[in-house]
Amino acid sequence: MRVAIAQIDVAQGEFEQNLLSVESHAKNARLHGAEMVVFPEMFLCGFNYKKNVEFLRANGTFAEEKLCEIAQRNNICICGSIPHLNDTDALPTNRFLFISADGKILSTYDKIHLFSVFSENKYVKSGDEIVVANTPFGKIGFAVCYDIRFPDLFVRMAKRGAKLIIISSAFPHPRSEHWRILSRARAIENQCFVVAVNRAGTENFGKNSVKYFGMSAVIDPWGTVLAEAPQDLESLTFADINLDEVDAIRSKIPAFQDRREDIY
Repeated sequence: MRVAIAQIDVAQGEFEQNLLSVESHAKNARLHGAEMVVFPEMFLCGFNYKKNVEFLRANGTFAEEKLCEIAQRNNICICGSIPHLNDTDALPTNRFLFISADGKILSTYDKIHLFSVFSENKYVKSGDEIVVANTPFGKIGFAVCYDIRFPDLFVRMAKRGAKLIIISSAFPHPRSEHWRILSRARAIENQCFVVAVNRAGTENFGKNSVKYFGMSAVIDPWGTVLAEAPQDLESLTFADINLDEVDAIRSKIPAFQDRREDIY
């Protein structure tokens, strides 16, 4: 399968503007043979929580419906996280979507680990379910940004059969080395492919701003970086992966068989 990693900047709070960007990248990805395009965390709106909730309350599932239309129109799977608000909840979740090429939401995952350093836990409702989805490509697990620092989550996904784990992120400077090391570690220790997509650009928060460094990557089960996007710049980067390689690698080093769950 060919995967496209869409390392994009995001216009804060501007859902419709960002949908135009998604359409352009999805079309370009499909023209280059990609079967799936993966976007960063909160790729339709950024982190203006107040403005995001106002949009969701006024427009419901408009954004999700438009993403499904884009996926179907371009015959490509679309993945990434956006805010999602249920009618009964006061706070939205940070929801990862896996949208199939025929325009259906095949699976969702609500971010479990919220980044308290930036007060995400005050504005977002945490998820409580690990998700590994049956997709046309095989079993895929999902994670969002801060989740990458919690290896137990990834072990659980691998034990449930995930051969690929997608991480949709918004990692800022100065933690680029954390990002690179943790992304490769999650692939190596779980003997699976990792598609780790980070955003680019600068986001303003009043007097403060955050600069995202990009450096999205596709990593194989040995920890080899198959493709890496540039630092700080928007880009569309491609990688070809064969999920059948996972079984071969796990048979050579049977780490999961050798785990001592009885004493952990």
